[in-house]
Amino acid sequence: MTDPGDRLGAGQPDFVVIGAQKSASTFLQDQLAQHPQVEIAEGEVRAFEDPFYSPEAVASLPRLFSGDASVTARGIKRPDYLGRPEVAQRLRRHLPDARLFAVLREPVARAVSAYYHHVRHGFVPLMPLDDAFEALLAGRLVADYPRSAEILDYGRYGAHLRRYLDLFPRDRLMVFEQKSLTADPAGSLRRAFEFLDVDPTFTPTTTSLVSNRGVYAPVRLRLLRTKNRFVYDYTPTLDRRRPRRPSPFGWAYNASVVAVDRLVLSRFDSGRPAELSRPVRARVSAYYDGDRALLADLVVDMPAADAAWL
Repeated sequence: MTDPGDRLGAGQPDFVVIGAQKSASTFLQDQLAQHPQVEIAEGEVRAFEDPFYSPEAVASLPRLFSGDASVTARGIKRPDYLGRPEVAQRLRRHLPDARLFAVLREPVARAVSAYYHHVRHGFVPLMPLDDAFEALLAGRLVADYPRSAEILDYGRYGAHLRRYLDLFPRDRLMVFEQKSLTADPAGSLRRAFEFLDVDPTFTPTTTSLVSNRGVYAPVRLRLLRTKNRFVYDYTPTLDRRRPRRPSPFGWAYNASVVAVDRLVLSRFDSGRPAELSRPVRARVSAYYDGDRALLADLVVDMPAADAAWL
């Protein structure tokens, strides 16, 4: 049994995509995975995050990879890692030599996208957007919806990156900005491959710049929230959920909802979220002012430094 304080041995991840949530980390994952010298575990790996952190979870990480001798860089992705305060110390403990990737997005736009993401998955209520952000800024949702705090907090990139840079050498962290990454994927990925010490001339096939498209139409959100109640068991505090074993009716209902959503309702979703009113947007932007100054100092020599919103 591996103790949680042990450094992992052979076959451990060499790099971690730590976030940020709703900032194109899935796009980066998809592109890195195409490189013949790179293997990145599918989906998201929660092993370093509460309540999933355990000796068993840490010890099982090498089993995520094939063992292919041609692979020289193995990685995992979990976009919540950037904002979770417990993770940086655990990554330093178990993977002290890991390279870290972060992809950042203009924080107000990220927060709006995150709000709809949390609505879809049943962690916050569906409200008019201005009302939702007034409540988030005032902290009125936290008592009944504890994960609502993540929506604003996960955009405090400076504070979160500072936590990692207190534990990892600066040359172990590469930070991209979402728009720059998707506007120039070839150049960005060349830098990423150089960072991983793999062939930088490899060019992935970019099939889509949006790997994890959001849902914003209210009718779709309501339907998918209802479907999730058949698919998951939520904790009483609405902070976690786990898959349930559905009944035959549940399977049929889930399949029908997915079909209707994909074949019909998705066609009427613009793919763009509602916009905050100017006064509320100004208040949300002001929430990040101090953190932006810290972030600008941290990424001054990184690809994200040219972000117009810094």
